[in-house]
Amino acid sequence: MSQPARTAVPNRTYDRSARAAGAALVVALAVLFALSAWTVELPLPSSSRLDRLRNHASYLASEELTGRGIDTPGIELARDYIAVEFAKYGLQPAGDNGSYLQKFEVVTGVSVRQPSGLTLDNQAQLALDQDWTPLGFSASGKVAADVVFAGYGITAKDYGYDDYEGIDVKGKIVIVLRYEPPPKDSNSPFRKYPAYSIHATLRSKANNAQDHGASGLILVDLQDANGKSDLIPSSNSMWRGAGIVAAQARPREVEKWLYSHGISLRGLRDKINRSGKPASLSVPGAQVALQVTLEEVRRRADNVVAILPGTDPQLAEQNVVIGAHYDHIGFGHFGARDSGNRGRIHPGADDNASGVAVLLDLAQQLSQSGARPLRSILFAAFSAEELGLHGSRHYVDNPPVPLPSIRIMLNLDMVGRLRDDRITVFGTRSADELSPIVKSAAGKLGLAVSEADGIGRSDHTSFYSKKIPALHFFTGLHPDYHRPSDTWEKLNVAGMAKVSDLVVAVTRQIAEIQGPLNFAGRPALANAKSRMEGPVSSAYLGSIPDYSGESDGVRLAGVTAGSPAAIAGLREGDVIVQLAEIKIRTLEDLMLALGSKKPGDEVDIVVLRGQHSVSLKAVLRARG
Repeated sequence: MSQPARTAVPNRTYDRSARAAGAALVVALAVLFALSAWTVELPLPSSSRLDRLRNHASYLASEELTGRGIDTPGIELARDYIAVEFAKYGLQPAGDNGSYLQKFEVVTGVSVRQPSGLTLDNQAQLALDQDWTPLGFSASGKVAADVVFAGYGITAKDYGYDDYEGIDVKGKIVIVLRYEPPPKDSNSPFRKYPAYSIHATLRSKANNAQDHGASGLILVDLQDANGKSDLIPSSNSMWRGAGIVAAQARPREVEKWLYSHGISLRGLRDKINRSGKPASLSVPGAQVALQVTLEEVRRRADNVVAILPGTDPQLAEQNVVIGAHYDHIGFGHFGARDSGNRGRIHPGADDNASGVAVLLDLAQQLSQSGARPLRSILFAAFSAEELGLHGSRHYVDNPPVPLPSIRIMLNLDMVGRLRDDRITVFGTRSADELSPIVKSAAGKLGLAVSEADGIGRSDHTSFYSKKIPALHFFTGLHPDYHRPSDTWEKLNVAGMAKVSDLVVAVTRQIAEIQGPLNFAGRPALANAKSRMEGPVSSAYLGSIPDYSGESDGVRLAGVTAGSPAAIAGLREGDVIVQLAEIKIRTLEDLMLALGSKKPGDEVDIVVLRGQHSVSLKAVLRARG
């Protein structure tokens, strides 16, 4: 992995003169130090604005910050660095108890506790972490039952393939193969490595087993002919919502055991792959006892928040929020695009050291300008975005200012790779006035704006779910996304300065217009940054998920006018519980289900509307 050159990272020695610059800074630092057990070092002044942007990003993406994972030391170093920068600019603390920090807790993983065990027939238990391991989505519980081999654990009825057809798995433990059969033709829903389809995801296999009534699931990976397939660490397969006891076992143990029952696991796998048809069967006389005990690992996280008071006595009570998440995926144990890179530092230069660097540049520009905005500006560096927008959700649920006082939220997420002076802005239709403001400001700066068909999925959606207009500035995906190769040397620092200038111009205009922004609520979910397993869908439904709460299904905050969802009759408040043959428990389930479809497909959708179940049909269309 290419790491930042140490000579190019700013010297982190104390700036004595800066520490003595004024009473406000001393007080702010004292508050920060009281909340932190770590020594905070002030960066030396930079000679130019571009140097400052580069220094911010290079430090945040340096090896020292260990990828800024929630469970790494680097997250605290990043937190303290941002708080000190806010203090240097004279911003007022807007966190808990007069500090810059807004504290919350987040689940960062699961740990395996006793009793946990896997026994095949009545033989000795398999060795935990050597021969088997619980999957992170497993329910905690104990099951002992007969065994059914359920192929790849896939139901794709539109293609005429169903591993569960003709077998009874209710109350039984299913053995399923990892991945999916090879595609037999161009119409196959299955895909080749590494672009597997929705059907290969662990979430789909677990949900399908549960939907067919299985009480337990054992995953086996036969990809390695030597039987040395790595076990998936529990933290890499963690999500909420699965209601089945599940584990992965090494193939050599399962193969040897099934062979004693007259069954060749590889033979069954090869039969499925050759014929393209299921080969599921019960295993007479075979029993499994599986017990899993998992405990959530919780960790403190902190948003870093500060406020620049407005200059107008009346308008200062209204606020513009500018935010960027400062966490990343650390060593890649959760969220890495390539499993082979797990254990390596993922620097996250574009995602999202770039956004934080621009946030700090904005804070410095607006606070040190002779013409400060009329309305107040709240600067927020969010944590735990990569784990599911936790920081921004905590912010809107525990706002440092009254939520109705927030006119708009501007989000900076992946703004470090500006190409050809083109920038994508999500959410320009979330308020009637936004599109002309953004396009006018961009035109004056020589930037071309692509107005995305959707609101996107990053921290701004937490505000959007509260019916607050939101914009997401974004310079595009690239092959380094969530890989160790996302290093600071690849950033377009001059482009980051242009993005900052654009956000300053938009902020000033919004902060000074007299009338309110009229929340339109028209955009739909889009996939600028995929936080899920499986493919990004090209099929468009037009549903607007409600991110503010959790339900069994996906509750809608609305639907886009004229979209397939609107034409089908979906409404605000509906809870989607099924799309085609796929049960929908979470937003990820919905995105995976859409990922398995293509424009033009007609899909059955089941929603809960109040106390009633309503069946609808929608014809998906192409996004954009």
